[in-house]
Amino acid sequence: MAASRSSAVARLVAVAIALGLVLPAQRARGDDDVVWKQATFVEDGKGLAVSVGFRDLLDQPMRERLRSGFATTVVMRIYLYEQSGGAPVAVAARTLRAVYDLWDEQFLLRIEEPGRVTTRRLREDRQVVDQLTSLWRFPLARLDALPGGKSYFVAVIAEVNPMSEALLAEVRRWLRNPYGHRGSGSDFFGSFVSIFVNNKIRSAERSMRLRTQLVYRRP
Repeated sequence: MAASRSSAVARLVAVAIALGLVLPAQRARGDDDVVWKQATFVEDGKGLAVSVGFRDLLDQPMRERLRSGFATTVVMRIYLYEQSGGAPVAVAARTLRAVYDLWDEQFLLRIEEPGRVTTRRLREDRQVVDQLTSLWRFPLARLDALPGGKSYFVAVIAEVNPMSEALLAEVRRWLRNPYGHRGSGSDFFGSFVSIFVNNKIRSAERSMRLRTQLVYRRP
């Protein structure tokens, strides 16, 4: 009897999955795979900077919700690795918070980056989406800290509306004191494998893990 009941339950689950009523949690979140993105790297004489876009971080319902008056928060953690992986050569973070002012009919965007906070007022949805889903000439590391004759790549964890207040608090502590944050157990540090392959991203409305192509520094 028990075997028959189990078989019936299994058939019902199979039918529900086939009809799209039940989806595995990982597929629904869509954040298990590392996405490859083409980036532009620039050396300005002192440091290495990266520009990369990932507009697919925000799906259509999220974009339509931007004018609702509720805040949209994006947390980015940016890592620079040598080709071989291992511990990151450099690490950075930024948070962005966009709110649409229903009275003034414009967006207020607050950006927290290492050592500074900026605010911008934007009119167009497209401008807000671009800001929330891209890095533009974002400084990675000083050139004198990057040995020549090696290849590097950038990896990013981006999360929309993280559910964990502890994560936001940790990121903001780091942003206030980026060079003094060196906790051995911190999620900011670790090998590429431990952070981007083995670990699950914390709970968020939507998450993305991405990495860029290699950039070679001449000796």
